[in-house]
Amino acid sequence: MKLYRIPQGATALLFDVDGTLYSNADYAKHQSDVLVHQLATTRGWSISKAESEIARSKAAIFETSGKKTSMGSAMAALGVNTATSIQWRTLLIKPDLFLKPDMRLRAALQQLATAGFSLAVVTNNPRAIALATLEALGVADLFPVRVCLDDTHVSKPAPQPYLEAARLCGAQPSACVSIGDRYDVDLAEPLALGMGAVLVDGVQDLYALPDMLLAETGNHHA
Repeated sequence: MKLYRIPQGATALLFDVDGTLYSNADYAKHQSDVLVHQLATTRGWSISKAESEIARSKAAIFETSGKKTSMGSAMAALGVNTATSIQWRTLLIKPDLFLKPDMRLRAALQQLATAGFSLAVVTNNPRAIALATLEALGVADLFPVRVCLDDTHVSKPAPQPYLEAARLCGAQPSACVSIGDRYDVDLAEPLALGMGAVLVDGVQDLYALPDMLLAETGNHHA
């Protein structure tokens, strides 16, 4: 876990979902594989052709911006519009096949909520998949704010999802902390917006997050 900035008096925590609230390589591969397969089927490409086109798209975005990007942004650059991406992800991604309730995660999130933080998720997946993922992990009720691809119709690292999450939490960007496992996708834009940022290496880091954040921010609103 690496702290980039923790604002004093922070009130809202914006969590990435995939690779942050859980660590499951098989599920991560499943999400990528089904989208690559659907792209290949739709375009009449081989799987290897689809993989190479996505890699080329990501490389072109990196060359222009100097930042790594998400699968959603790479697919958008290949002409897969938001409505199509939402449809594909909703039909094809199956979190309940890979995830199970995580009581340590739930306890950590409850501790943060009890301390007075507003909890939100900000994800590039559509709402149906975000909800299914949170339900599979046993933490859906702890995230009253969910900003998904359906809401802003742009993928992280665009600024809109983060700003919408801050608005829904009733917080200024300067009072928010973005928490995720990818610096360029989950943290770089929030930092540019004046938010705090914490880089995690999967869910194990989240178990220790409450003690660290409470020490840094002084939130003790039990």
